[in-house]
Amino acid sequence: MYQTEEIKTITRKMIKLFDSPVSLVATESGLSRPTVSKFFNRKSIRPSSQELLYDVCLELIEKKENKRRSNLQKEDRLNQPFKRATQTSMEL
Repeated sequence: MYQTEEIKTITRKMIKLFDSPVSLVATESGLSRPTVSKFFNRKSIRPSSQELLYDVCLELIEKKENKRRSNLQKEDRLNQPFKRATQTSMEL
C-alpha cells in the first residue's frame, strides 16, 4: 500500500499540472468525485480505490510530462537557425 507521503507528493504534482485534477481523475478512473476528493485530501478510502487512483495519477503525470518534452523538442527544432544552401558555382 502507498504511504501518506507518496500520496501527498503525487496529489501535489497533480494540482500543479492540471486545472481541475479531481474531475479529471474521477473521469479517468471511473470513481466518484467524492472518493477522488477523499484521496486528494488523504482521507480513508478502500485500498483498491487508493491503488487505482494512484495509478491513474501516475499515468496522467507521465502523459503530461511526455507532452511537455515533445513540445520542448519541437520548439528547439523550430528555433534552430534556418540553413540556406550556399551556391558554390555559377552554374544554374
